[in-house]
Amino acid sequence: MEQKYINNQQLREFVQQHELMNSHSIIQFNSIVSITTAKNKLTNEQMRIMVTYDGYDSYGQLTLLESDIDPYLFPTVFEAKWQNIKHVDNEYLEINGVHTQNQDIGKYIVKIIPLKRLEE
Repeated sequence: MEQKYINNQQLREFVQQHELMNSHSIIQFNSIVSITTAKNKLTNEQMRIMVTYDGYDSYGQLTLLESDIDPYLFPTVFEAKWQNIKHVDNEYLEINGVHTQNQDIGKYIVKIIPLKRLEE
């Protein structure tokens, strides 16, 4: 099976298992996020996250909705079509990738621990 289908399956499993979708099919939740890039590190920061499955040829997109993060130092949008996504031990989501256009980010690992779905 192609990696993009596995990524989509892992992202959907993460959302379902942690009950992150509200009754209006909106997926926004609070989480603890850690990001390690080639040159920077962010550890256990609380952030709001959104997951969407919209658009043509979309396998799912996860976005960090945190305005304090510098997008030149840390990745903030993750496409299941391009990054490796894994739901680890039914506890957290791990995203691995390489930012080929920004060497300050380079190879990165993101760990997302869900806390609570945002209210209806």
